[in-house]
Amino acid sequence: MSKPYVVTRESLPLQGVERTFTVVAPERHDPSPPLILAFHGSQQSSRVFRKFTAETFDAAAVAAGALVAYPDAFHRHFNDSRRGSTFESRRQGIDDVAFTAAIIRHMTRAHHVDPARVFVVGYSNGGQMVIRLLHEAPKLLAGAAIIAATQPAPSNFLLTDRPTVKPRPIRLMAIHGTADPLAPYAGGEASLWGSESRGEVLSAVDSASYFARRNGISTDPVTERRFEDVEVTRWSEQGREPVELWSVEGMGHVVPSPHEFPPQLGSGTRSFIAAEAITHFWGLSPAPFEG
Repeated sequence: MSKPYVVTRESLPLQGVERTFTVVAPERHDPSPPLILAFHGSQQSSRVFRKFTAETFDAAAVAAGALVAYPDAFHRHFNDSRRGSTFESRRQGIDDVAFTAAIIRHMTRAHHVDPARVFVVGYSNGGQMVIRLLHEAPKLLAGAAIIAATQPAPSNFLLTDRPTVKPRPIRLMAIHGTADPLAPYAGGEASLWGSESRGEVLSAVDSASYFARRNGISTDPVTERRFEDVEVTRWSEQGREPVELWSVEGMGHVVPSPHEFPPQLGSGTRSFIAAEAITHFWGLSPAPFEG
């Protein structure tokens, strides 16, 4: 059975390197559709991430009439926001913020996406890349989502001692498992199962609160149980862009989807599909979200 979208492999030169990405375009969409950029995790690629998420971002994009671009990291790691990252992309000074901007320009020219409606989502290392974009290139973004990653502690934040651009309020959703073995929900040292430290990070709650303050929200959050294993904490204030944290009890280092994950990453959840919840939160989904 044919799928209602077209998948292409595209590339562009940057810093003397041919950078690649996968584009998923619905067969039918508006003349100037929104764009979703989906950043994969460590040791993954755009192809692997689409499989890892059971192509749910493809399906959600089709439902929303959006295009999705899945960037490929340099040597399978993005040059993210953590000072403790020791990836080849860091050692070689790969500019993934510039790569993101270049993809947006390319997608605007080649696919006629609306540059004012660019949304980013990232998982793990990709989530840390989204955090870097939120600090260095917020004007590029209309909304963001972070999965299985939290704001680095000041001692581990790459940009702590660097000038950053003025904060820009951005609608943000975070999804985090309480049993994440790699990016601890309670904060502290992030590592690969106790080895290869990635440095200190904030807790999921403190990270979401940090971004709420950047959005100018000063009111206390409200928490409600959305599903049996999901609590949603929402920071909102009149005239401000909201921040939501979806805390998934017992979930590991995964993206909520129908995919069967490796045991070492921990359990998933069947309560909701991340791609559907995120596009609904961004206001892209035409139908009410029911999980």
